[in-house]
Amino acid sequence: MTSRLTRIIALMMLLPVVSGCAAAAVGAAGAIVADEVAEDNGNDLF
Repeated sequence: MTSRLTRIIALMMLLPVVSGCAAAAVGAAGAIVADEVAEDNGNDLF
């Protein structure tokens, strides 16, 4: 029972970390794409 409770608590604590990393990865990918588009149009975003 204790190990199951520990596992559930650990998974609940891990979920925000994983979702936060996913959002950061998507945001970084979006910034890279925006920079590529700006460079293709003759501007320099970053």
